[in-house]
Amino acid sequence: MWSCPRAAFCTSQKRLPATLVQRPSATASSNLLPKDVSGQFPKVYNSEDVEAGWFDWWESASIHAPPKEANEEGTFSMVLPPPNITGDLHLGHALTVTIQDTLARWHRMCGKRVVWVPGCDHAGIATQMVVEKQLWAEQRITRQQLGRQRFLEAAHAWKKQKEANILRQLKRLGASLDYSRYMFTMDKPMNAAVTTAFVRLFDAGLIYREKKMVNWCYWLQSAISDSEVKHVPISPGEKIKVPGSDYEVEVGFLEKVAFPIDNSEIEVATTRLETMLADTALAVHPEDARYAHFIGRRARHPITGRDLPVVADSQVDRSFGTGAMKVTPGYSKMDYALSKKHSLPALECFDDEGRVIEGYNAFTGLSRFQVRDAIRERLQQTGAYRSRLPHATTVPVCSRSGDLLDFRLKPQFFLRLERLAMEALQAVESGELVLEPDHCQKAWLEWLTKTEDWCISRQLWWGHQIPAYRVLNADSEDVWVSAATAQEAATKAALKLGVEREDVLHLRQDDDVLDTWFSSALIPFSVFGWPQNTWSLRHFYPLSLMETGQDILFFWVARMVMLGKELTQQLPFTKVLLHGMIRDSEGRKMSKSLGNVLDPLDIIDGKSLQDMEAATYDLHRRGYIGEEELCTALKSQRKAFPNGVAKCGSDALRLALLLYDVTATNVNFQMKDAVYWLHFCNKFWQATRFFLSAAEKLGSSPQFIPLLQIQSQLSVVDRWLLSCLAHFVSTCNDSLSSGRLHHFAAAIQTFVVVQLCDVYLESMKAAVWESRTSELERTCSVLWVAVGTTLRLMAPAAPFLCEEVHQRLSAVFGDRNIASICTAPYPTTEQWSLWRAEDLEHRMQRTLAIVSSLRSARLSCGLKQPRAFVKMEDENADFVRHLAPTICHLAKLQELTVLSSTILPWEPPSEAHWTWAMVDSSADIYIETDKEAVQMALQQRLEKLLNRLNSLERRQSHPRYRFQNSAAEQSRHTEQIANMKKEIAMLQGHSTGAVPKDKGWHKVDSRDG
Repeated sequence: MWSCPRAAFCTSQKRLPATLVQRPSATASSNLLPKDVSGQFPKVYNSEDVEAGWFDWWESASIHAPPKEANEEGTFSMVLPPPNITGDLHLGHALTVTIQDTLARWHRMCGKRVVWVPGCDHAGIATQMVVEKQLWAEQRITRQQLGRQRFLEAAHAWKKQKEANILRQLKRLGASLDYSRYMFTMDKPMNAAVTTAFVRLFDAGLIYREKKMVNWCYWLQSAISDSEVKHVPISPGEKIKVPGSDYEVEVGFLEKVAFPIDNSEIEVATTRLETMLADTALAVHPEDARYAHFIGRRARHPITGRDLPVVADSQVDRSFGTGAMKVTPGYSKMDYALSKKHSLPALECFDDEGRVIEGYNAFTGLSRFQVRDAIRERLQQTGAYRSRLPHATTVPVCSRSGDLLDFRLKPQFFLRLERLAMEALQAVESGELVLEPDHCQKAWLEWLTKTEDWCISRQLWWGHQIPAYRVLNADSEDVWVSAATAQEAATKAALKLGVEREDVLHLRQDDDVLDTWFSSALIPFSVFGWPQNTWSLRHFYPLSLMETGQDILFFWVARMVMLGKELTQQLPFTKVLLHGMIRDSEGRKMSKSLGNVLDPLDIIDGKSLQDMEAATYDLHRRGYIGEEELCTALKSQRKAFPNGVAKCGSDALRLALLLYDVTATNVNFQMKDAVYWLHFCNKFWQATRFFLSAAEKLGSSPQFIPLLQIQSQLSVVDRWLLSCLAHFVSTCNDSLSSGRLHHFAAAIQTFVVVQLCDVYLESMKAAVWESRTSELERTCSVLWVAVGTTLRLMAPAAPFLCEEVHQRLSAVFGDRNIASICTAPYPTTEQWSLWRAEDLEHRMQRTLAIVSSLRSARLSCGLKQPRAFVKMEDENADFVRHLAPTICHLAKLQELTVLSSTILPWEPPSEAHWTWAMVDSSADIYIETDKEAVQMALQQRLEKLLNRLNSLERRQSHPRYRFQNSAAEQSRHTEQIANMKKEIAMLQGHSTGAVPKDKGWHKVDSRDG
């Protein structure tokens, strides 16, 4: 029988709970596995075959479900930031899932009870918009024509479809969530939590209703949050397309209008001619001598005839336009502040759709852009219009609809944030709440020190209807109460108004819904049953970790902290790990309109360019992107993916994402990285096949010797590999505990590719091929430990590959003690510390540097298997001399001689040409060289480089080069030209006999001495 990997090197181990080591015993039976793994080990890694079946098996075996009972290792709880049901998951979601799943799997393998909760967000505005687009594209019907109830039914149907797709994507990505806890933010339990939170905050005086300035989208007919506003720079004279308009709207102009005042006039410059109907004053700077004599007098409005006071205020910018400004408090934050200061009225001229309201005569009913033209025409007729000049500016645009926004005074519900923000600030400053990376603390400070009260009302149909009721027959028009039901509201209203009978009051619930972020802010505790004191809430709240994107630090993380602290009297989590925004290889934000959005399944399964283009055409057909965006997207796809997207599999995608430093502000994804990790998976697959072929030579029932028993018999390379493995174990645990997952992925790459495959397996091939029994038994014992331990170390990152290999090895060697790699004990630094030999690693590192130099020299020496000499200091010479056969094998040398530096003077044998290179300050190499073959190869390389350089320089000189290539491509071409010129100069130096000093090479001809 064979022994388990840990028993092969460790005499004792800390046992994990039985529920984690094996669950339940029936799952260990091979006939319950999702596929037959007992046959021949496939020759080539195929991601589709490897990943098939495992996730369903994990679910059926409850591998990821947390045990009910607590254990001494503790609990790790986390929630998946709920993706919006607006569409399918993209690479940004894949990054979040990969980071969180890696951490969840690691904690689970460390013996903790892991609770990772999935869910989806209703995404109020975004979902309403996308459903409206779908209705119009497919049925040519608007939301208003359909009616509220039928529209909500259509939205729920959309939600059901997208929810299923998202869950399928999560499982294909390998997300080991507890799907039995799945929540949707508009489910009944979540609704109850939202209602309770609102009522408690309202009754505590933290939520209030007031008429304030808000961002207003006329297309949505709703207030929107600051996070949904894009500030778009506009060039002089520029026009932009807005929804609902048949023509582009002019926004890049500054227009001047004269306001009569007695026998004179004040000329005012404005970019918002359409809001003139709501002007209530003119303002000038108190120190502006041009207008000093007008201050305190009254001007006449050239359109409405209204008398406007001229006020002085230091907020006026004397350098803008004419230095005089019109004051329109109903449509500008600055003007509204001036109106408060100078007791000016705030008037309205537009309704919620952006049409002129009653009372403005011929202008009534016109849209805001139509009335702009009508006002200009009227001003020209009366002689008050002065000029119109192109002007650069910035305009606020709704990120959801693309509409031009207005500031408007609207009665809304607000949440007071001053005290809550201060408590959130203090939590970070005191260290009670840790934000990583550290630079996010500065943003936290900046946002929370200048935060304003949060407008939580939205004039939408899709979302949580606000649990607030207005008393219709009260003496005051603004009597509001908050309650879970109408009956409770009536009771509260009667108490508030001192009315004995509730039935005499008429109440109406607010039609508005809550900002999506309000329900999202409750997620850390609402998913566990709050406001009920449930078992889950007591055991899994607060969360162990909140992992999410840096871009929503304030909009989600800060609000979770503020509401969690207020409603549960404790922080919802004490550690936050934030990752950057994923972008394409050129650093651009991923967008459907740019054609650079990738569905993770496209990378997992592969996708042809034809299918990618068909999907883009479908987006256009359904109204999600316009004609111009369609052309841009198609062009981008054809350029970035001329051969489509390669099929890489889930594990390769996960490893590619983990290798990026996700704590950076931006994460630029490159498809070639996923392809690299696909090759990595195949490399590890081949390493396992090599191990199995070696073990097969030991007989039908190979026995692996515990390494502690043969420690004295291990070779230098054996001990080096085990030391590297010990370092690998330590790095994995340190990286996972600190959240530096790119160090974790880099450690996987270094150990598997370099240390295990490139060095150890290559070194051991002779012993395996020649079947030298003693060496073979020792090598197989080392490999059994190395492969088995690597499987566990990699499992959090590459669960499908590791499960497949684990089950195949279990089938081959007949052991089912560990049902799944997902619940195998994770190797610990303490268990492996006895194998760590840093001095040995250092000596081998220097030896491998010699191998690397010899390999490089051999490639350009003109001989397939040359001889070589190494000359070095005495203290390492014996070590390298001992490894000379291994070095010969790795560097493909015929013969290697190692000399000590005390043998001076020394020259290589005179019967051949030799090339010298310096490895480092204490080691030199001399390699046998075919001079004529080298010169021929150099000349061929030189000619090839000259042709490439000529071609690229001709391309750069083409008149349309700058228009046909992005800035990133132009920069890359310039860098390529510089590198080619540098190499050409070096090669030309070779041909003339010069010494290319930057490479440290010097040609030695023994006949010259």
